Amino acid sequence: MKIRANSPGRYPILIVELANGALVAAYHETGYDLSRTKPVQEEWVRENAIGRHSFVEVDPPVEGAASALGDYAREEITGEV
Repeated sequence: MKIRANSPGRYPILIVELANGALVAAYHETGYDLSRTKPVQEEWVRENAIGRHSFVEVDPPVEGAASALGDYAREEITGEV
């Protein structure tokens, strides 16, 4: 999977591209559990998340295992160790 964008803040939302190309929003509240994500469209990411809601595009996207999403959010976005 690839992390394509994130929301800044204490409880980041991650926009993740799955291996099949689908985009989903993964949430802190669910422990970034990919079975509890919300599907999103590329257009929504560009126009709403990045365009209106201060999400930050991750360029180039960060590739990794789904089990590392929480670590990424904690270390890279919130700065916690």
